[in-house]
Amino acid sequence: MTWLTGNGYLLMMVTAIAWSGNAIVARGAHELIPPVGLAFWRWSATLPILLLLAWPHLKRDIPEALRNWRIMLFLSVLSVSIYNSLIYIALNSTTATNSFLINTSRPAIIVLMSLMFFRIPFTPVQAFGLAFGLLGTVIIVLRGDLAVLATLDFNPGDIWVVVATICWALYTVFLHKRPKVHPASFMVMTVFFGLPILFPFYLWESLTLRTVPIVPETFGAVAYLAVVATVIAYLSYNRAVELLGANRAGLTSYLLPVFGVTLAILLLDEQLQIFHLVGITLLLGGTWLATRGKT
Repeated sequence: MTWLTGNGYLLMMVTAIAWSGNAIVARGAHELIPPVGLAFWRWSATLPILLLLAWPHLKRDIPEALRNWRIMLFLSVLSVSIYNSLIYIALNSTTATNSFLINTSRPAIIVLMSLMFFRIPFTPVQAFGLAFGLLGTVIIVLRGDLAVLATLDFNPGDIWVVVATICWALYTVFLHKRPKVHPASFMVMTVFFGLPILFPFYLWESLTLRTVPIVPETFGAVAYLAVVATVIAYLSYNRAVELLGANRAGLTSYLLPVFGVTLAILLLDEQLQIFHLVGITLLLGGTWLATRGKT
């Protein structure tokens, strides 16, 4: 598999295809499976798979991960505890199409955060790109209607997607600080740190809202999310960041709307509207400008 694990751009493609199904499955099952429960069982089902992959490396890597427990906890909370939970919460009230398009702003946010936290500068052209990307996101959140600003009648799902996107950008920017351990060991430790933090919210959801139903659809959704959208996608993405750097790997977001919106139209009968097209044009153009030049 050296031809795959050594090719960062091919890994970005694998990640985009795997993650596209994440929102499709969550949106398709949102009336059946509660969001935090879906996130909790996704990670719980992922853990034994990751343990099998990481077992030969854990004895060597656990001490290193524990020595760097602060950054491990930080990355775990952002990725395991927060990001997907917020996306699944969002998909209860917004479309998969909106989630894909808003997520396209990730690379521009990553460039901005790289400046904020690590003094990685950007050019005036990149600054214009950040502005265009922000404008595209705003158009999608406003649904192309300025009256939404006057009434503050935002779709809460779109706001949750924006917050989740910021969390993932932060995860990507700080990922290079992770301990120098095997990728599978890193994923195992990430789940070990993040899953207990997610558990109280899952328990609260089960006791006060609704429980996860034990039906074939639940097993199918969790299986896809655990194997494809987690194990395959995260290992591919983390390796792409290692090979290409955070800013270039963040361009995976370019590919998500291509696969994701197509699947949303075919499988969920969602519709692409004019404001989507205007927003994605500004987002893609702005992201391209924002990520030009050396990083």
